[in-house]
Parts: sequence; C-alpha cells; structure tokens
Amino acid sequence: MRETNKFENGGDKFELISDQLNSAIIQRHFTKHTQRDIEIHSLPIPVKPLWLNLVVRMLRMYQKYLSPKLGNKCVFDPSCSRYSEMAFRKYGFRKGILLTVNRLKRCRPENGGVDELV
Repeated sequence: MRETNKFENGGDKFELISDQLNSAIIQRHFTKHTQRDIEIHSLPIPVKPLWLNLVVRMLRMYQKYLSPKLGNKCVFDPSCSRYSEMAFRKYGFRKGILLTVNRLKRCRPENGGVDELV
C-alpha cells in the first residue's frame, strides 16, 4: 500500500510517496528521525521508578552517541530503541525486555514498516 508522507528538514519541505515498508527508512535518511521517534523522544525522563529512569537514560545515550555511528539504519517506525523505551514505560521491566528482544529478532530490511506496541 502506498502512502504520502510530508516532512521538513531545516527549511526544506519534502513529500514522500512510498510503500509503508520503506517509508521509515527513507524519512530517516533525510531527517534522521520519524514523527513517532520525535514524539517518543519528547516524553520526559521518568523520575520513578529508579530502574525505568536508568533504562530510559541508557536508551537515550545510545540514541545520541552510538546510533548515529552505526548509520541510523532502523527499518521500523518507531526505531527499535524508541520502541524499547515505550515497551518499558507501558509494560514494565520483564515484558519490556521480552518485547525488545522480540523486536530485535525481527530486525531485517524485509520486515520494516510501522510496528506499534500491542
């Protein structure tokens, strides 16, 4: 199924028509983030519980320092690290780990697209 996405990069505006599978990859190439990535990143770092504070901080450090060096090649929307953050926030530590591991196992270019938490 084809979809139209509109996004900005600096002062430039783009309109992208692509299938859902490749949309996140193409948008990340031009802007480094999708709209879902930005929405999740804009959530405040939780103060409590302490484990969640530490997990979110570690994920955000990965996103800032390591992910750009690896090439920012996530094929999913939201990115795997942001999906992981939402899994921990919504389901807690144990299920958050399981959802994160399952997502990383699916991480191949042919499996990309929008992947929301269930």
